[in-house]
Formats: sequence, C-alpha cells, structure tokens
Amino acid sequence: MGFFSSKKKNDVNDPTNMSPLEALTHLFAAFQIADNIASYEEKESWINAITQLFPEHSEERAEKFFSEAHDALSLQNNDERRSYIAEVLKRMKHLLSDEQITSIGPLIADIVEADGIVMTSEMKIVALSEEILNIKIKVED
Repeated sequence: MGFFSSKKKNDVNDPTNMSPLEALTHLFAAFQIADNIASYEEKESWINAITQLFPEHSEERAEKFFSEAHDALSLQNNDERRSYIAEVLKRMKHLLSDEQITSIGPLIADIVEADGIVMTSEMKIVALSEEILNIKIKVED
C-alpha cells in the first residue's frame, strides 16, 4: 500500500458487525442525509440520542462513526441505502434491549422533526424502522 492509497470505503463496518453506538449513528445519519441537508439541529438530536442511550460513550469514537456513516451513505443510491438501513436496523434489534428499542421511537421522531421540515424520504425510513424494530414512531407533520 502506497502513501496516498485510501481504504476509506473498507474502514466502514458492515452492519452485521456494528456496535450499538455505531448502528444508531448510521441510522441517524440516514435521516440527516435523507433531506440532503445535515442541519445543526439534526446533529444535536443525534448527540442527545447517543447520550441518552449510551451515557458512557466516547465522543471521539462517536464522531468517527458519524463521519464514516455520512461517507458510506453518501456513496449509495436510494435502493442501496434502503437495504443498508434495513441491515443497520436488524443489527440494532439484535443488540439492543426491548427497553432501548422502545426508547428509540421518540428519538427518531426528534431527529425527523429537528429541522422543522418532515420529508417523505425521512418518513420512508420511519416506516422501515417501525417495521423492523416493531415500534410505533409518532412524528408531528
């Protein structure tokens, strides 16, 4: 490997190997990318979510996952992104307790509503999240 080679694409974990923090970060990044604008409010919503679910998290590690998530998702077309998000959600369902999964619903609603605009693309991710996590997410239109 040379000095200028990059393995950035390989650095992103496959969803089946993600940690709970990593999976949640990739899910929330998908919401941020869905409307093509990652707003300050959406990032704050993500920070609130990871702090609530993983109070002992490392900020440096979380920021690394955040950057990787945006890189990975931005390279995918809509079909690839939907499949990727589904795999991330399945990983979350496998790793998280029922209590944690239930608490994710309001956190998802927060990120969708954070920028004041609820997009159809975001609601598609909400529907997928409800289906795979078997939860109800109440988003105010």
